[in-house]
Amino acid sequence: MALRLWRNIGCYGLFNVALLLFVGLLVTEGGPVVLASCVFALFAVGVLRMAWLLRFTLRVRVKETGDVVPDLVSSGARYCLILRPFGSAGHIIVRSGRGQRSLTISGMKVTSTMEQVVSRAWSDTYASEAYAVVDPNLALAPGSLVYMRAEHTTWKEPVARLIGEAHSIVLILPPHQEIRTSTWWEIRKIVELQRLERLTVVLPPYDVKGSGYAQARDELCKLLAVIEDPLCLVNLPEGRDPVISDERVEYYSRKVLPTNTLGGHFFKNEGSIFEPRDEGPVMFNFGMGVDHKSSILRRKSKVSEFTYRGLLLAAFQSDADELS
Repeated sequence: MALRLWRNIGCYGLFNVALLLFVGLLVTEGGPVVLASCVFALFAVGVLRMAWLLRFTLRVRVKETGDVVPDLVSSGARYCLILRPFGSAGHIIVRSGRGQRSLTISGMKVTSTMEQVVSRAWSDTYASEAYAVVDPNLALAPGSLVYMRAEHTTWKEPVARLIGEAHSIVLILPPHQEIRTSTWWEIRKIVELQRLERLTVVLPPYDVKGSGYAQARDELCKLLAVIEDPLCLVNLPEGRDPVISDERVEYYSRKVLPTNTLGGHFFKNEGSIFEPRDEGPVMFNFGMGVDHKSSILRRKSKVSEFTYRGLLLAAFQSDADELS
């Protein structure tokens, strides 16, 4: 939460806070009241935007898996399942809108967590809910999706049921982390249940310093190398990580993935199940960053929520086509 507040306030916001305090000091010393009023009015615009943002940032919407999963799975309702490791909720922060700089003098920006980006794209497409299983100790969660608590010893059964019935599955690769054993288990379950064509993988934005993009891209290459040979997952002993070919990881990194890849979506090849080809998995689409000059800002647009929407909307539509 502290990271997200900093990303919203930034240096511009801190400068305006300092300016406000300075002008307030001048007023107390007999300075111009009109100037103080103008500065306060400008700063208030940013404060109102921040208050609107916090309404979603601090929204508590965490339920128990036992209260949600059985009814959700049995109802046949269309839903999106968001996967990422416990403790990683809200760690990827993305600019909202099209990534243009805020025009308010306060300098504050509106951001979204990656979970919110996925959830909004999903709800805009199907007007239904997105779900994520989280650490049982989670107290505060960003809004726009349904969080479900699960104990560290009992999460596999409800997650497997959710994977088996999900219309779409989005795996978020968190920053500064290798793929954990628990995530490999989820990928294995996706392969076993023949849900690979429902899977979309998203990465952190590449244009934010410290976002962990480079490592997340490397982890995506590892995932592709493993899925290339599903038997290494199916025959994987419980609690073990797959053996990954460095040569295949290098192949995907240098020859398959574009430099600024933000994600990819698998699709079903001809036949009843996903069939890897000699050159590896076939990707439906890659999420690429916007790299055009803005006629207003005279600078490159930044990766934002809008950047990811193209990939997500196309992926959700592809999942719907699988049912037709």
